[in-house]
Amino acid sequence: MERSNRKVLVTGGSKGLGLAIAKRLSEGGAQVVICGRDRAILELAVAELRDSSGSSVAHGVAADLSQRADVDNLFDRTLELLGGIDCLVVNSGHAPHGTIDTLSDADWDQSYEMLLMSAVRLSRAAAKVMKASERGGDIVYLTTTGVHEATDHRVVSNVMRAGIAVVAKHLADSVSGSAVRVNVVAPGYFDTGRVRRRIEDLMVDEGLDRPSATERIATANPLGRIGMATELAELVAFIVGDRARYLNGTTITIDGGSSRLVT
Repeated sequence: MERSNRKVLVTGGSKGLGLAIAKRLSEGGAQVVICGRDRAILELAVAELRDSSGSSVAHGVAADLSQRADVDNLFDRTLELLGGIDCLVVNSGHAPHGTIDTLSDADWDQSYEMLLMSAVRLSRAAAKVMKASERGGDIVYLTTTGVHEATDHRVVSNVMRAGIAVVAKHLADSVSGSAVRVNVVAPGYFDTGRVRRRIEDLMVDEGLDRPSATERIATANPLGRIGMATELAELVAFIVGDRARYLNGTTITIDGGSSRLVT
């Protein structure tokens, strides 16, 4: 059974996986703050949250996670809007594609701030509040299957998200005994964001219909398809729920079996 009236911050929650998670938690009774860079998209997402859950306790805060001032303001506004926080879901945008030869210092610097340091700053602040509360809390990081293996042209994402997995393991140890749990979810291909754009590009460039283009992307997956955002949202809802109270300090891969690693 899920705990109701949880006070939740979901970063990158205006669309894609972040929005799906925010909706699932909101439908379970959570009070939710989401953030995004585009105010218009953010406002539409907040309206969608309120409609889907029947709750007015959904707020949006415009923030660019690569900017420290925005990250600090996001956390402060969350505390003001909700009166606290007992669940943090750290989700962020995509790092640029490229290799160590083609990526610039600016690419690395921006990805470092957006992916890694935003996660450090938010979870450090959230853990402090959660530890001081009798309710404890949950911190969940969304990363990628690239935390386990290097992939072509995604080196900067792999490096930063692997760093997040290390931060999560350290944080889980440092908050032990405080009823705060820390876990990582590592998704494979889902029908959102960059993967959806790849599907649409195949439809235009090669004249494929959507099922055929999707099948092309999913060729290495034993299930023969890519994931749906709602499926990942269900996993996050389980992780932060009462049925998973012994789950802590771990990284869970959800990729339909695409990875060949034995972990």
